[in-house]
Amino acid sequence: MTTDIRAAATAILVRDSDKGIETLLLRRHTQLKVGGGHWVFPGGTVDPEDTVGTETDEQAARAAAVRETQEEAGIELRAEDMLLLSHWTTPPTMGRRFATWFYLVEGNQADVVVDGEEMDDYSWGAPSYFLDLHRQGELALMPPTVVTLTELAGCVTLIGAKQFYTSRAVPYFEPRISSHNDVICMLYGGDAGYDTTDPNADGPRNRCYLEDGVWRYDFSAS
Repeated sequence: MTTDIRAAATAILVRDSDKGIETLLLRRHTQLKVGGGHWVFPGGTVDPEDTVGTETDEQAARAAAVRETQEEAGIELRAEDMLLLSHWTTPPTMGRRFATWFYLVEGNQADVVVDGEEMDDYSWGAPSYFLDLHRQGELALMPPTVVTLTELAGCVTLIGAKQFYTSRAVPYFEPRISSHNDVICMLYGGDAGYDTTDPNADGPRNRCYLEDGVWRYDFSAS
């Protein structure tokens, strides 16, 4: 049976602080059957209303990111201010699949108001702080969030983050799941083992490991 892939969009809000950049994460309501309790960037599926007045799928995704951020966090964004940084497609083995556009956008100082239905909490924090909590098992994150936070952790300012993402081609992630040393391994394009789904292949790394319920991103250019 073929699983339909739904278009979706996510907004990564980033702002400068005295201690470096901060980003916004929302917690999916703990009572939700899918992803309940996970901390995520604002976003959701592209609805028919998001396609009105747009000419491309990517433009509709920007509209969805704007709408979802307002609905989930009470923050108003502008589609033209968002920088496309990546695109993720859920692996075929997953029951629900999404093709999600990830956008970087400057966060503002407005109060965050979670909707109380899909999201029940929020937090602004340094990307490294969220990753540390995840490694300690105190913050549930999914691989795309871990990868994005890891990239942001290497940026000092919002301008630096924009420079990093504009200096590379936008990656389209289509994960392939395997096992390495009895640990689930999710391979991404550019990894030496991606084409053959062989995590033992020698060469560059671009993958996530699931270790004791915690995702760890491993990237090396050579």
